[in-house]
Amino acid sequence: MAAVAAVIRAETTGSVASSFEQTLTKAKEKQKEKVKDTSDPLKVLDPVRKKLTSVEAQRVIAVVDDSIKRLELVSLLPYIIENLNRFSVVLGSDLVQVLEEHDRIQSSYQTAISKFSLDQRRSRSATPTASHVSSRRSSEASQAISEDEQGIPSVSGTLPESRESSAGSRKSFTQKPSQLSPLQTSNDQSVDLKVVDALSTQMKYSVKTILRLFASNPAAVNALKDLRNERSVEGNTMIDEMTTLRAILFERLLTTPSEEKERKQYLKQIIAREMKSSETGRKLQDELKRAIDDKENEISKRNDIIRRLKNDIYNVEKNAEEQNRRVITEAAKQDASEMKNSDSKKSKLQQESIELKKKLESDTLTHRESELALRKRKYKIETEVENWIQKYDTDMGERQDEFDALDTIYTEEKRQLNELEERFKTLEKEYLEIVEARRIAKEKAEAAERELNLKIRAARLIQSLWRAHRARKQLNKKKKGKKGKKGKKSGGKKKKR
Repeated sequence: MAAVAAVIRAETTGSVASSFEQTLTKAKEKQKEKVKDTSDPLKVLDPVRKKLTSVEAQRVIAVVDDSIKRLELVSLLPYIIENLNRFSVVLGSDLVQVLEEHDRIQSSYQTAISKFSLDQRRSRSATPTASHVSSRRSSEASQAISEDEQGIPSVSGTLPESRESSAGSRKSFTQKPSQLSPLQTSNDQSVDLKVVDALSTQMKYSVKTILRLFASNPAAVNALKDLRNERSVEGNTMIDEMTTLRAILFERLLTTPSEEKERKQYLKQIIAREMKSSETGRKLQDELKRAIDDKENEISKRNDIIRRLKNDIYNVEKNAEEQNRRVITEAAKQDASEMKNSDSKKSKLQQESIELKKKLESDTLTHRESELALRKRKYKIETEVENWIQKYDTDMGERQDEFDALDTIYTEEKRQLNELEERFKTLEKEYLEIVEARRIAKEKAEAAERELNLKIRAARLIQSLWRAHRARKQLNKKKKGKKGKKGKKSGGKKKKR
């Protein structure tokens, strides 16, 4: 029993601890969510729930999603019909037949509409009284065309669960246009509004059957999902608008009335803040206007200063232009006077040039005579120079012979001199050795003599010092003997007294 109680206690403590840990984790998660909400102020406007809880809301969103899917398929029908050979394997034989039938109905519908519009124009031009009726019919036809082009089926229709229902609907659909084939093929009869209405209803039925067959063939739907670029621009925009509408509707369905109230209160607070910020903005704008006014005043003052300076510059430029004119006129006058002076100088220089030419001619005559005399003198000097050169050459030849003889004598004497110099060098070496030996002997004799003289002098000094020492010693002895005698004499006298 004790063991069972211990086990129960352990289990209860474990469960309590686990529940406590769960509560702690939940509290931490809530705190994190609060921190996130405070970090992003727009998170308050987002709904708290992320999924729809009510069945009605889920049905509404399902209806919107279904309508978007059907709109995507219907907007791709023209491209699919153009490329049936490409998609024949994916779509299947049933869908291909229905699409071909839809294409045939659409072409007949377009021809009927074109004929109807032509008849309406003709009737308007022929009978102006029937304009009201034709306008009414044309408006009805345009409404039928718009309904057919939109091709959005009703949401309340249920999808088939088997291929038998789709095949039966296809059979019933194929039986209807066969009844109206004579009306479509007849070119002579005029197109009536009833035919257009019948064709529009056939278009609606054909679109419904196509959508039912696509619903029973999800592989074909998956194959056509990535063909967004093949749609028309209007179809893509309509699909985008539907998706945005679906997002708005989903958000509105997620929000509860209490959340709506909180959102309104939050928006009121934001509006109040916006009012405050707008007031501060107005104040700042007023300050900005004042600053701009001050700046404009300052700019106007500076513009006045600039105007004054421009006027001053204009006056300066005027004065400069007047001065330039004066300078130009003075320069022109000076130029004219200088031209006159230059003309007079030119005439004088021309006369001088004529006189100089005459002088040049006379000088050339005189210079020619002097040139002839100088040339004669030059020839004479050249002949004398040649004679002197010849004489110089002969003298130099004799001198060269003398020089060669003297050179031979000189070389012989130089050889003898070299021999004598070599002998003299040997004798000089011997002489130097003898002189060096004599010098060394002389130095030794002088050193011995100096040493002997030093010794003699030292002996004399020693003898003189010794004699002086002996003389002093004898004098000291004599002095001591005299003192002893005097002491004896003085002692005897005292005793007598």
